[in-house]
Amino acid sequence: MATSDGIDPTLDALAIEGPLSGVESALRALPAAQQARRFKHRLMSGARSLAPLGGVILCIGIAGTVEGPLSAVAGVLGLGLAAALGIRGMFSTRFRVPGHAGDDPGRRPELVVRVLQRLKADLAPDTPVRLRLRPDPHPQGPGSSLYVLKRIKTAPPDVLDPWLTLETRLADGSHLRLSAVERRRVRVSDHGPNGPRRRTRIKENDALFLEARLRVKEKRHPRLAALSLDRARAAVRLPPGAKLQRLRITGEHLRLRIRLEETWRPFVPKDMGEEKSSTPDASRAVTMMLLSLYQMLHLARTPVAPKAVKEPPGKKPPHPRARSRRRRSG
Repeated sequence: MATSDGIDPTLDALAIEGPLSGVESALRALPAAQQARRFKHRLMSGARSLAPLGGVILCIGIAGTVEGPLSAVAGVLGLGLAAALGIRGMFSTRFRVPGHAGDDPGRRPELVVRVLQRLKADLAPDTPVRLRLRPDPHPQGPGSSLYVLKRIKTAPPDVLDPWLTLETRLADGSHLRLSAVERRRVRVSDHGPNGPRRRTRIKENDALFLEARLRVKEKRHPRLAALSLDRARAAVRLPPGAKLQRLRITGEHLRLRIRLEETWRPFVPKDMGEEKSSTPDASRAVTMMLLSLYQMLHLARTPVAPKAVKEPPGKKPPHPRARSRRRRSG
């Protein structure tokens, strides 16, 4: 059962299936609801963090108003709690990166809205769209601005957050499935560039993986299975900041996966500065992925041009002037 803002509490995600207009209206209403949900979450987190401080105040109040052994016990307990909170604050392992792209509540919904707008011309009228979207990253998961410092010697497993699944049928009859997964990887190193041991360094970085799957009819593309990976890779065009991760081709399926850095944005205007221009544009990356897949279908229908056969090197014919000189000398 979904809440008033469309978020399913069991999945913590927006799950909807319907026409394009209804999906777009539900997505545009998400940012306002997200801000309210984030405010509520931070309020509850603040209340939990201030609960020990309330215990300190209570102990000090008891020590100042009650006489006898209870007053001494309350005073010692209050001082102990205050010292523990002070030490905990000095050596806190949680910190938030200011200005992180994950703090934008509309980053994920805006990406989906822009992708649907660009797909509108390729969708048949009243085509249903199936969407499952988690608009907010996990508090300490991939895509969030909250990091936790830990004393570890070996790198833990990667943390994955699959937050998007979009499925629809295009006007030409092919079935499109778009998915997004964010990953947080921790790297641990204790050796310098020349080999000697040094202080252990821990580095965390996030990455976004976008995958597009296109299912077509084999009878319409009978040569797709024979398309070589080299020709298919040559057809892939990606924007700056995007890297090809995986490419798979079978008789009915094309699968393309790319990687974007954690600073990705749903849309980057062309007139932005140099710093913004290097930011990966996720909506443009999705558009170029789909264009690359259809370019592969075109290559599958186009036979490979035969290579020109070079003649074996032979003896060059003598120059005409050389022949005339021989005749004169004779």
